[in-house]
Amino acid sequence: MQGQPNIIIPQLINAFRQGNFSNVVDAIEASPALVNVDPVVVQLYGGSLRKLTEHKKAAKVFEKGLKKFPSSTDLMNSYGNFLLESGNAVKASQLFRKASSINAESFDYKYNFTRSLYAEKKYREALQLGKQLVEARSNHVSLLILLAAIQVELGNIEIAEAHLVSALNIDNRNVTALNNLGNLKRGQGKLVEAIRNYELALTHAVQANVDTPLIYQNLAAVMGLNGDTESSLEVYQKGLSRFPTNSELNKEYAHFAWIKNASSPFAFFEEQLSDENAELVLVYCELMLRIGEPSKARYWLEKLIGHTDKSISIAATAHLSSALRDLGEFEAALTLSESKLKAAQSNTVALLVEKGYALLSLRKYKDAIVVFEKVCRIAPLNQGYWTLLSTAYKANGNSNKYKNLCDYQSFVHATKLLTDSAANISFVQELKDHLSTLHNDERHPIGQSLRNGSQTFENLLDSKHQLLQTLRRLLEERAQEFIGSLKTEKKHPFLSRLSDNLNFIGSWSVRLRRSGFHKSHYHSEGWLSGVLYVDVPEEVNQGGNGWLCFGRPDINGVAMDEDYAIKPEAGTVVFFPSYLWHGTNPIETESQRMTVAFDIVPN
Repeated sequence: MQGQPNIIIPQLINAFRQGNFSNVVDAIEASPALVNVDPVVVQLYGGSLRKLTEHKKAAKVFEKGLKKFPSSTDLMNSYGNFLLESGNAVKASQLFRKASSINAESFDYKYNFTRSLYAEKKYREALQLGKQLVEARSNHVSLLILLAAIQVELGNIEIAEAHLVSALNIDNRNVTALNNLGNLKRGQGKLVEAIRNYELALTHAVQANVDTPLIYQNLAAVMGLNGDTESSLEVYQKGLSRFPTNSELNKEYAHFAWIKNASSPFAFFEEQLSDENAELVLVYCELMLRIGEPSKARYWLEKLIGHTDKSISIAATAHLSSALRDLGEFEAALTLSESKLKAAQSNTVALLVEKGYALLSLRKYKDAIVVFEKVCRIAPLNQGYWTLLSTAYKANGNSNKYKNLCDYQSFVHATKLLTDSAANISFVQELKDHLSTLHNDERHPIGQSLRNGSQTFENLLDSKHQLLQTLRRLLEERAQEFIGSLKTEKKHPFLSRLSDNLNFIGSWSVRLRRSGFHKSHYHSEGWLSGVLYVDVPEEVNQGGNGWLCFGRPDINGVAMDEDYAIKPEAGTVVFFPSYLWHGTNPIETESQRMTVAFDIVPN
């Protein structure tokens, strides 16, 4: 491309529209003065770099362009879209807001502003703006889909469904609308309707050559939830034949094939393992660590620790350190994490945590305390880091600091779900009958504490089933009563966040079989955790079988007895801070132990 700007710029626009992004970049870099002629050149340059995934360079181009053309609303809009795609919704909103204030008539600026507000989780502001826009363009399909997503977040499911139906009345082949309607039906427990919508979404997506791994994942997952294991595995495999190196699709298939005891659950993964597929290799190695195959993980991780992508190198190093610890090579794990921390010249949390783990395994408890205190300052909301700090305090004999975090008498609270004994027994029996229909897996999930048992999918307490909605209400009431008995304490990871406005972020049912137990573990993402005992075997009355034990770490090289234990009783719910080590003693008879477990965070 050559000539005057009024000739070159149309050529650049044409090249961009045809997807010749490298040609656009080459032409502009051959005539760098073009970016000072017209803001559209900056848009084309930055947009092409964005398409070529040169994100850092694209950001610099947009920033420099806005300094040159500070009033260009189209440039603000282009940069805002780039930022939104990059995950910087806050800055994107600032640009969209400014562009909309300069040109209040632009639908596109306001629509993108609504998108960024949604990404910022400012749902009410996004809804207010979206309602204004839909009055002007009631047939705008993407806007209707966006409004549906906003209404879902606000809990207005019926309104959300109406928006999606309206979108499909305009375009009945819209893949996003069909997929999102499938999501709604899935959340309502209407699995057959969800499957129908996902199947339509996949059919139209394949026909238009716009299918994505997510559509295969959604359809396969709901088929599995509906009890059709064969069809679920088939859809996963079709998706993997189409997207063989997609990490999430491989991971979901491996998880599902594992719990269904299908042959070779990691076969698809292993066919694609190579140095070029680094992200896939990392996910595979994480799974190997979780199923107790550290040597398999080690083989691949040693190839990735020198990767040119810093994030991949750090993740590989942290996983390799974990593999070495699992293999009992504690000194090697410590040396590896320390050397990488020194090279990174920053307090990378994953590496600090691995260093702390290795120090605990090597019985260097004072050094471990220093590391975990630093980690807790960096990321105070991650409950797992407080778990590890409490372990270091206990190991080092810091009894006062340990009790401050792990005051079992005050922080572990057992109570009946219903105060009326007869009503409690009746409700729990009804709950047991319902939950029994949900337990049909043959193997424990990958990466969970459960051994020799089954665990339900989805968030159990999000179900619209009347029994489970009643259970949710009762658990919330009991949790609020417990929280109301505690006193706020600043800087304490549990007591500083006391609130009666609660949100269940995870809930599931577990059924333990013979020799079933929970490895000692903690819940990093929670704040208040709990377990309701639904069915309890007689053997809990002898030898501590099936008891819930607190304070017994599961760290290679660290041996500590439990500090506190609860004898299970049907109809009893136990609450405790999510960072407490907790696990169960095995069940020895053929009888089952069934529970409902959950994690809560304050809103």
